[in-house]
Amino acid sequence: MLQVIEVFASLQGESSYAGLPCVFIRLSGCNLRCNYCDTDYAFEGGEWLSVEQILSQVKKYGIPLVEVTGGEPLQQKESIQLMQALVKSGYQVLLETNGSLSIADVPAEVIRIIDYKLRGSGEGGSFAEANYQLLGDGGEIKFV
Repeated sequence: MLQVIEVFASLQGESSYAGLPCVFIRLSGCNLRCNYCDTDYAFEGGEWLSVEQILSQVKKYGIPLVEVTGGEPLQQKESIQLMQALVKSGYQVLLETNGSLSIADVPAEVIRIIDYKLRGSGEGGSFAEANYQLLGDGGEIKFV
């Protein structure tokens, strides 16, 4: 089970996928408290859903691009299973992470979008340096 804040469709607004229709799965919880956070409503709460329930919601939109985001999605261990299931179901999957937790277990097919927190965020120095080596093909670093 995963604690989910929301599942919704919109246009991707960031990364090299900007402008494309995308389904967003926003998971609850974050281990950082950036000064400028625009999703502090995702720090806690949400609805407990199984991977199957989430896939069912995603399927309703008929959009092939899906982003798993948060909060910090990697705080929930089952986020790895969710990404595996999305890939297996034929979706192109993006992961947006704050970069403080290891991405080693993220499926190879998933595009990793990692935030590098600058000093002004109040969370400078939180980046897990080993993630550089784990970015993979198509991975991106976002400086925030």
